[in-house]
Amino acid sequence: MAKAEYRSAIRSRKLIMEAFVDLLAEKPLDKITVTDVVNRAQINRGTFYAHYRDIPDVLDHLIHQMFIQIQESLAEGQSLYDIPKVMLERIQELLERDLYFYKKVMNSSASSVMQERLLSVVLDYMLQHEDDFRIGSHEQYVLSIRFCAGGLSNLYRDWFAGKLSFSLNELTQQAGLLIDKVIAVQ
Repeated sequence: MAKAEYRSAIRSRKLIMEAFVDLLAEKPLDKITVTDVVNRAQINRGTFYAHYRDIPDVLDHLIHQMFIQIQESLAEGQSLYDIPKVMLERIQELLERDLYFYKKVMNSSASSVMQERLLSVVLDYMLQHEDDFRIGSHEQYVLSIRFCAGGLSNLYRDWFAGKLSFSLNELTQQAGLLIDKVIAVQ
């Protein structure tokens, strides 16, 4: 019986997430209601509230799950000299798992929240490895990393919006070269 309940909970959360992401593609985040989600997911309100408090809770859960995957992927071992390259490749791998989903989210009213989270993950990751890369002062390193992370976040936003003609792989390669140059300058 416990397995059936567990599968049911997973299925319910999946239906809620899919409905939420579909609605993000159709209307601004602040216009999405619990009623919209339960109608789209074809579940009852009680099922929704068994898993989430409100719509912002759904968004937080969605973003949290995405970035747990990125962080877990980044935690895998790699050569210290390849950290920026590996970080970009891992982000690319995650995005490629469900490009349609990420495109919907990045082209929705939730994109600014996604960009902030991406920026935070990249900054945290690179700051953890500061001693391996920093040549100049801490302040120069932080400035360089913030510059790179902000630019990377905007590149992904523009790529998902169709403003860049690169493939995702080409974007990853070009961004890696630019980050290497910026870090080397500091």
